[in-house]
Amino acid sequence: MKKHLLLIILAAWIFPAFGKDYRLQALEDAHASFRTATNAAGYAEAAERYEMLIQEEGIRNGHLFYTAGNAWFMAGNMGRTILNYRRAERYMPNDADLQHNLSAALELRPDLIPEKEPSPVAARLLGWHLNTSPRFRWGLFSILWIGFWGTWFWMKRTPRKEARITTVTCALVSAVLLISLITEGIMNLQTQPGVITAAEVVARKGDGPMYAPAFLDPLHSGTEFQRLEQRENWWHIELADGQTCWIPARAAQTLALP
Repeated sequence: MKKHLLLIILAAWIFPAFGKDYRLQALEDAHASFRTATNAAGYAEAAERYEMLIQEEGIRNGHLFYTAGNAWFMAGNMGRTILNYRRAERYMPNDADLQHNLSAALELRPDLIPEKEPSPVAARLLGWHLNTSPRFRWGLFSILWIGFWGTWFWMKRTPRKEARITTVTCALVSAVLLISLITEGIMNLQTQPGVITAAEVVARKGDGPMYAPAFLDPLHSGTEFQRLEQRENWWHIELADGQTCWIPARAAQTLALP
């Protein structure tokens, strides 16, 4: 915990638009509220102080998201906990503490919706794409792209067969990785991941309260989704198992921040 708070403070000092006195004092006040909290209301107050720095002051820092998620976890609000952990994950995807706490929060969700299984053919052909992070693929692409140019110059200076094979291999694998990353980027532009933050919400078959409920039971705080479309104050969402429905926009938040 102390490690993350020190990193937040360090980021605050180097952030170019950081109003040192006001924002550092706000951060210290949030930390004091978290440290002295003894019940859910106290932790919720600390979490709101952290989120004020995120929402109103525009600070984007994985450790701040993580700490806000911890405060919401202690307050018992799994929706906002998972929302902040998922936002933190974008900045520090390999952080062991974050992954441990996120797993604990996911297990406490009222709605345990199984993820849609890919088709066997897709699983065989695209398993590497589905089971690797974009960060890992970008890193591998960078290494192979540099390797391609290195072996290309080698190939130009020697008639050895190994040089041609290595160059072609680097080029082909780089191209496959690039296609994978571009495809995922396009898909991410078309949908927005989000989390239900209301205690519960009745999902409906259309974009209004006059439509019939989509499910027998309401959806609860912490349920994750992909936002497919927005109409006025209603969101069309897809759940992890592939089912779709409409919910009021006020009942959830997407991971994206303005």
